[in-house]
Amino acid sequence: MELGKFKKTALICAAVLLCLLGILLSVFLIGRFGWRLWGFRACESAGIERVEVSEDCVEIAGFYPGSFPEGFLGYYAEEADGKLYMGFRFSAVFGFFETGTFSVSIPVRSEINQVVMKTSVGEYTLWKLEGGQIPGSAQYGIYIRLDCLDVGTVSVSYCGKTVEYDTLAWEQGEYVFFDCDLMQEANNTEGPVPFVVTLKKSDGSPLSCREFLFEAEMEKMYIRITESGKMEGRNNES
Repeated sequence: MELGKFKKTALICAAVLLCLLGILLSVFLIGRFGWRLWGFRACESAGIERVEVSEDCVEIAGFYPGSFPEGFLGYYAEEADGKLYMGFRFSAVFGFFETGTFSVSIPVRSEINQVVMKTSVGEYTLWKLEGGQIPGSAQYGIYIRLDCLDVGTVSVSYCGKTVEYDTLAWEQGEYVFFDCDLMQEANNTEGPVPFVVTLKKSDGSPLSCREFLFEAEMEKMYIRITESGKMEGRNNES
C-alpha cells in the first residue's frame, strides 16, 4: 500500500517537473526564434563591418553596438525590386551562449543593387551597387568629408595598424564611411581608442596629420577636411 502511494507521488512529481520543463523550453524557443513572427518590428540595428554582394547571396559581418554585448539571435530578411531588406536581433537572456559578433550569408533570388537595414524605427542603406560606399549609412565608426582638392590618400592608424584609401573615387563635400574596425577595437578595449588621421597629396608628399579619440558610445565620428587641409572632428554631420 505504501509502495503504491510512493509510486503515485513519484509519478505526480515527475509529471509536474516535465510540465515545468516543457513550459521553460517553450518560453526559451519563443524568445529564441519566435521574434521572427513580428518581422522587422522586432529587429534592431547592428554595427556593420563588411557587406559583400554576389549573384546568389549577400554576406554581412557585424557586431552588437552596445557597451555590454548581447548574444546574436539571427536575422530577418525580405527581397523586393532588387533590394535586400535586413534586420537583426540580439538578446542577453536568450542569446547567453552566443557572442555579439556575427557573419551571415543570405541567399537571394535575383540581382541585388541595394542592401538596406530595416528596424522598427527606420531604414538605413548599408550598400549600393555604385561603388559600395554610402555616406550616412548605418555603419559605426569614422566618416570623413573631403573639402580639400589636393588630398590623394587618407590613412587612419590605431592599435598598431594602418588603413589607407585612395580618395580618387570620393565625392567632394560628402561624408564617406571609412571602412576599418575601429568601432570593434573600441568595444574590445571598453575605453577611448586614440587614432591618427594622415593626409597625403596626390604626389605622395605629406599634407597634415592629427590625433583623435574614439569611444564606442559615440557610435559615429565625423571628420571634415577643410579646403586648407586642416581636420575638424565632431559628433554630427553639420
